[in-house]
Amino acid sequence: MATKDEIVNTIQNVQSDIEQAVSSMPEQAWATGVYEDGWNARQILTHMASMSGITGFVLNLASAPAGTGSGIGADFNVDDFNRVQIAAREGASPAILVGEIRASFEKDISAVRTAPDELIKKHYRTPWEIEGEVGDIIVNSLNDHTGMHLADLRSAQTL
Repeated sequence: MATKDEIVNTIQNVQSDIEQAVSSMPEQAWATGVYEDGWNARQILTHMASMSGITGFVLNLASAPAGTGSGIGADFNVDDFNRVQIAAREGASPAILVGEIRASFEKDISAVRTAPDELIKKHYRTPWEIEGEVGDIIVNSLNDHTGMHLADLRSAQTL
């Protein structure tokens, strides 16, 4: 089970890793196509910025009274959602995107620190079918999903 301190440490480590990757990215690498329908390095960073509030999002979902729903319907299409998020940040510089990530992570750290311990330990199933203790879901999302995109972002430096 992930503790509050482990969640905060994970957020801080991921933020540091993102900032390091962005600061070492050569300018020409931002347009490098990496994957997923032609996403380039800038679009990957844009996706990371759009998802950087996942900790607070999961905490809010898991704290909602049972039966109130997640607000994410069965017709939710993640690809459409991602396209809208990337389009909304079209032309944003890496510095602006990192600023968005930093601000979201600061809010997430505050949300974790003030969350009841019972919420962090609560067994929960996300609308995207991930199940476990809330703290573990958050840590795994940061390490796995964000970590995967971070590795892909770094790969643009060598392509």
